[in-house]
Amino acid sequence: MSKKSLLSPIKFHKPFTYSRRVPILVCNNVSGFSEMARWVLDLNQILHMEKVHPPIISEQKIKAIIGTSNGEDTPVFIQTDRLIYTAESIIRDFDVTLPDAKRLFPDDLDQQGKVYDLYELFTTTLNVSVQRYRYSELFSSKKNALTLFKKNVPFLDRLKYGLGYGGYKNKISKELGLDKQDSVIFLVEVKKVFDQVNEILSDGRKYLVGDRFSAADLAFAAMSSPVILPVEYGGAQTKFNEISEELRQEILELRATPAGQYVLRMYQEERPINLDLGAIPKKPNVIKRALNRLLIKLTSNQGNLFHMLQKRFPVIKIGVAKIAVVTRHDLVVDVLDRDEDFTIKEINAKKMADQKGTFFLGMDRDNPQFDRERNFVRKATHKDDLDRIRTYVRNHADAVCENARPYGKLDVVQTLNYNVLLGVLDDYFGVPAPVKSQMKKWQRTMFYDLFLNFTGNKEKHEAAVNSGKERTAWVRGLIDESKRKLSEGKTLDDNLLNRLILMQAEPEYGWVDDDVIRRNIGGLLTGLQETTSKAVIFSLQELFKRPKELKGAIAAAKSYDMDVVKGYVYEALRFNPVQPGVLRFCETKQIIRGNGKKTYTIKGNRKVMPLTSGAMFDPVTFPEPKKFNPNRDSRYMNWGFALHECYGKYINSVTIPELVAAVLRLDGVSNAKGSVGRGSGLNMGPFPNNYVVTFN
Repeated sequence: MSKKSLLSPIKFHKPFTYSRRVPILVCNNVSGFSEMARWVLDLNQILHMEKVHPPIISEQKIKAIIGTSNGEDTPVFIQTDRLIYTAESIIRDFDVTLPDAKRLFPDDLDQQGKVYDLYELFTTTLNVSVQRYRYSELFSSKKNALTLFKKNVPFLDRLKYGLGYGGYKNKISKELGLDKQDSVIFLVEVKKVFDQVNEILSDGRKYLVGDRFSAADLAFAAMSSPVILPVEYGGAQTKFNEISEELRQEILELRATPAGQYVLRMYQEERPINLDLGAIPKKPNVIKRALNRLLIKLTSNQGNLFHMLQKRFPVIKIGVAKIAVVTRHDLVVDVLDRDEDFTIKEINAKKMADQKGTFFLGMDRDNPQFDRERNFVRKATHKDDLDRIRTYVRNHADAVCENARPYGKLDVVQTLNYNVLLGVLDDYFGVPAPVKSQMKKWQRTMFYDLFLNFTGNKEKHEAAVNSGKERTAWVRGLIDESKRKLSEGKTLDDNLLNRLILMQAEPEYGWVDDDVIRRNIGGLLTGLQETTSKAVIFSLQELFKRPKELKGAIAAAKSYDMDVVKGYVYEALRFNPVQPGVLRFCETKQIIRGNGKKTYTIKGNRKVMPLTSGAMFDPVTFPEPKKFNPNRDSRYMNWGFALHECYGKYINSVTIPELVAAVLRLDGVSNAKGSVGRGSGLNMGPFPNNYVVTFN
């Protein structure tokens, strides 16, 4: 039996437009299907908005969105690149991006069949019986019914129910056939399903199928919640003091059964509550949107600016800010080569320490730890690592793009980049995400504070420090687990973290403790997510502005000629850089000359920004700098230069071109219209939070 025959196709609606930085869930305030979707979003720690409506009205709202609606079409989950509806489809959409061990519908066909059979039983037979029993009891009191229906819904919905309660009651009663049978009959049907679950649980198992939480457990808990009333329930539900004594007694009896106890346990152990995912980003007002469009326009041709700066202003001194900007190539090289005069520890060493992530790239040459720890990490890398990373990125990027084909849209940041890059953290670096959104938050906040928090914003710094503490605890746990396996004689998976752990036992590394391993693996992780994702977006953004070059890049991508693709990517990033320069510090007065006769004096106690992007528009080293030439043999500075050049530059040379190529292989690909199709259209701070492309 094929997997396709077991699971229904994902239900989605193509003609829609959505341009918010977080997704939205349109749902029914009392529906078990909505509770399942809400539960799944919380399991994955997805920050989202909710538009909640009561029965009947929710169906009308959903019909307006997807063109049709019945009770099973709820809820609707809208992201920038896809609109999914039904709880099962939402589960499936998340399952696609998760490893099998975390999927709610297992890959194993035997297990999958068992899960799906129970899921169908609970979402049909049990759900209908529970709803019939609940409403038949609820409608005996208009006050109690209105109290439930008005919870968590907009004012207008509350007003409609207050004025038209009789009509809504009649419609619900008719749909559920409440006038045909007594509520006792409905309760009997509920108890029949509970008896089946009691039987399944009689062998003492923890979950209904297999050894982990699945869609069967989720469906039974969510659909049973109206007759169990768990306090962790995420939607609107009645309270004990809002129901009749008879119903209260029945609920207590159901709670006392093994199945009822099981529902309570699932909510207590598996239902995330009180998640601190941050505030919902405010939608930019008209003025902010206009300023953003102006900024995009002003930065759309940075090449001319960089060329002018390095030609006319090789050194710019801003006394009030105590900073000097160096723009000409030979002067930039002079500064970055003199790493003992222009140091880095004053820039980010303290921030790294605050994040519990002291790393050799935050150290200067005069620190003996620099060479010692750098060489330790270098020895853990292997010759074929880049081929391994390339294979992983290509296979997973192509799979993501293939899954996106039915939708005709792809959010390159959220759907492609983050899913693939977090997979690289797991597969190659050996640091899986506890939850994807949590790892994304760690990486984003820590990177921002280290490299972009120029004003020393305390809130941003505190967020990074908290992320550092959380990631520290997580990585320490991974190290402990690997060492436990070693003590049991087990073989460790081959990844960078485990290689460092194994090297720790070698005589020459007696100085290496677990914290050295943890700090250095963390330092390698921090720059991967946001730098890579931003580079992918900025490369695409620049290529889409250049039809001729875009055509060549697409041809190279489709033929998997990655050297040519890399040429297009590096040249695109020269015109549209991820970060125009790097920061250094000079404690005493310094004189720089480069290859010229003229000297430039920089006072002491100054920050210095070598503008690497300006250096790449110097005609001496980049002939015809204003010309887009993907075949240059010049020394690019996209990842810095000299001693503190980005340690991940070789990985970047693989990951970024592969991700760009995966997008370019989509037939008829182009950037979407509106803010979602602009690299800076839906930023979250300095990071592209969303970037949508459309295709045939």
